[in-house]
Amino acid sequence: MSRHNKIFMFVFCVGMTVLLFDYVKARQHIWHTLPDTFETTHISNLHILATGFGPSANETGFAVVHLSEAGAALIAGGGIPWLNTQPGGRLWPEWSATPVPRDDFWMGRPDSATGAAPDPTVRAVLDRYGHGVNLPTKLETAVDAALNAPGSFYAFGPGGLVTLIVPATRRAYVFYAG
Repeated sequence: MSRHNKIFMFVFCVGMTVLLFDYVKARQHIWHTLPDTFETTHISNLHILATGFGPSANETGFAVVHLSEAGAALIAGGGIPWLNTQPGGRLWPEWSATPVPRDDFWMGRPDSATGAAPDPTVRAVLDRYGHGVNLPTKLETAVDAALNAPGSFYAFGPGGLVTLIVPATRRAYVFYAG
């Protein structure tokens, strides 16, 4: 193997190690967002984007966290009073019921590059700083439907973190832009 190929392989391996570390770190960040009492089973559809380095980096992420049947039933049955008493996780204890308010946070600012959306959307949150992640249309549609209909719950956390719990589909959507 030539010296050029060895250098390329070294740089490639270092780059892949950094990407793998970021992916594992993002999964861990998402996993520890929800309290243990929610009975999460696994994470799917993890989408992350980081631009820049260090504390000033812009990070955007989205994940689907699957809930057990019992966990979804606990959330649906207990509602906001139960959610507000759950210890652990990284969410602030002021849960709210959907539909979400029709404000700049959920619809986007009219003076932004994309303008305001006609209805509250996850895209307004993910694109807040111009570094949104691309989601499959099916996922984006499911989240937007849950944001605009009764029966789900949402809460905020540090660093632009938002969690939307949809007991009917046994899903929690964790997303952030910060």
